Amino acid sequence: MIQVGDIGVLRALEPSDLDWIYAVENDASLWYLGISKEPWSKAVLSSYIDAQPGNLLRDGQLRLLFEVDGIPVGTLDVYDYDPIARKGGIGIVLSPEARGKGWAKLALEAFKQYLFGTLGMHMLYAVVPQSNPASQTLFESLLFEHSGVFKHWIMREGQFEDAHLYQLIHS
Repeated sequence: MIQVGDIGVLRALEPSDLDWIYAVENDASLWYLGISKEPWSKAVLSSYIDAQPGNLLRDGQLRLLFEVDGIPVGTLDVYDYDPIARKGGIGIVLSPEARGKGWAKLALEAFKQYLFGTLGMHMLYAVVPQSNPASQTLFESLLFEHSGVFKHWIMREGQFEDAHLYQLIHS
């Protein structure tokens, strides 16, 4: 497990997390953030959890659960991992009740230290919707550099939306 300040941990998914993951993956209001736009069955998600801990090299992705006081409150992901360039996309989803408490910053800080220090990654990037200034501020507070804008990158509620690219290079 990876300690998140003095409030919680990042850990591999467990079978007991199935209902929480099921609720997040089937929250249609979040689908615009990813490639998948369809519901996931509990059987498929159970198989995914059984395959954890994910192998970043094998799977090109890694998902950890953020837990506070024994309760799941979010997930953090690395995706599109490139083992040659040692780079990947990073994302975070917190449950509504966990937002606005500063926990996302603590969790992302712990995650990036793990990715850079333990896994030896060189660069992380985040793609943040124009309509999410809180996430833009979050990544900027963690010293991610605004590197550009993807025009019409996201389709949300039938409308195209720009997305901002943020990068953090480990020196």
